[in-house]
Amino acid sequence: MLLKSAVAWLALTFTTGLVSIAPVQAETVLERVARTGELRAGTRIDAVPFGFQLANGDIEGYGVDLMALIGLKLAAETGKTITVDLDTVTLQNRFQEIASGELDIVCEATTITQDRLELVDFSAPFFISGAKFLMKQASVDGFQINGTLEGIPIAYIENTTTFDIIPQIYPLAQWVAVRDREEGIAQLDKGQVTAVVSDGILLVGELLKQGKDPADYALGPYQPITTELYACILPQGDRDWKRFVDEVISSTENHDLLQEWFNLDQSNVVRVDPL
Repeated sequence: MLLKSAVAWLALTFTTGLVSIAPVQAETVLERVARTGELRAGTRIDAVPFGFQLANGDIEGYGVDLMALIGLKLAAETGKTITVDLDTVTLQNRFQEIASGELDIVCEATTITQDRLELVDFSAPFFISGAKFLMKQASVDGFQINGTLEGIPIAYIENTTTFDIIPQIYPLAQWVAVRDREEGIAQLDKGQVTAVVSDGILLVGELLKQGKDPADYALGPYQPITTELYACILPQGDRDWKRFVDEVISSTENHDLLQEWFNLDQSNVVRVDPL
């Protein structure tokens, strides 16, 4: 009887101990936003027209407007005033800022990949782009895109999906790493490289940001070499937050935003002669 009582007591002790140290369910983004009235958002400032910085320091872009729209929808959902606290991220830290819980959402030119899904989740896609080559019109005839491009200096940006794929297709090209599209186009204009490879929409956006005439350049091929699905970066496993963001992306208000930024009724955002 004493043994039975002792076993029962030990079982109760262990059960009680386990209950007391069980992990507390993490607060979801929607719960935290409702409690604090703050949405912690992030964007890059080097990805025109999705996120970029003006000369006066203001940050604009489709991604910025999309997150502002999400903030308005959150306000309607919670009945509270919601502040969108916008921070800047980089190619290097954007995923870690979400994975670490520093930010709730990052909307810019980020491609969905399986490797990245090991660390974060993504919203539904909001834009389709793809890798293209940008060059000066005078260089078009000598740029044989269906050949090997052997020895041709081409600027690329590290830590991008373009970097992961395009050099594998043209291993004999002379690949030149640059910090961003601004540096790549500067080298192109100086004749230090023959082409810059990146997502077509971002290359065109950078030209426009710098006030350059797109007619001086060629962008190709007509069909992008890769298919890039852009989406917002979200914390892993927060299904309610993903569902909320996806609903905003599919809303008529977001369609209007896309129309405003990209003129969906036109076949091209900006007329740039294709190769």
